[in-house]
Amino acid sequence: MNGGVVEHFVLGDVCVVLDVSGHVQVITDNRVSLTASSERAEADRHPIGSPAKQAALLRMKRQELAARNQPGGYWVAETNPAAVDHALTGHTHLDQLRRFAVLSDGAARSVAFGLHDDWTSALELMQAAGATELIRQVRAAERSDPDGTRWPRNKRSDDATAVFGLLTQRV
Repeated sequence: MNGGVVEHFVLGDVCVVLDVSGHVQVITDNRVSLTASSERAEADRHPIGSPAKQAALLRMKRQELAARNQPGGYWVAETNPAAVDHALTGHTHLDQLRRFAVLSDGAARSVAFGLHDDWTSALELMQAAGATELIRQVRAAERSDPDGTRWPRNKRSDDATAVFGLLTQRV
């Protein structure tokens, strides 16, 4: 927070969801998913753990790595300080922010899998039952689809981290 303004910085597999005056905004860096699209589609055709999936994932990862921290590709801060210049940034006036969430891509699967119709309903769940419940639902969905045939993905389970915040009425 900086003088009544909340700033966001998004890079990599992070999703920021902001409820600003009742309008939900989602900021996510999808540049990695835009690379190796044909290789990704091929990997998604195969069940998790199969030799065909493994081979397709190797081809996909090679293409992704070639685009990593490159103009026109995607950026990861890891060991390249210049990556910060390519982050998605913005700000929201604190007096307009009602609630927010910051999620890893594993937790964002709740909307990607269709467990929630949209980000508004995901925010409502976290407000009512906490971020833990959102992650519990994602894990249950992953367990119900161990081969990744219903919800194509690279691995059975991904890191799932979520932070939810609700701003109270100011006097």
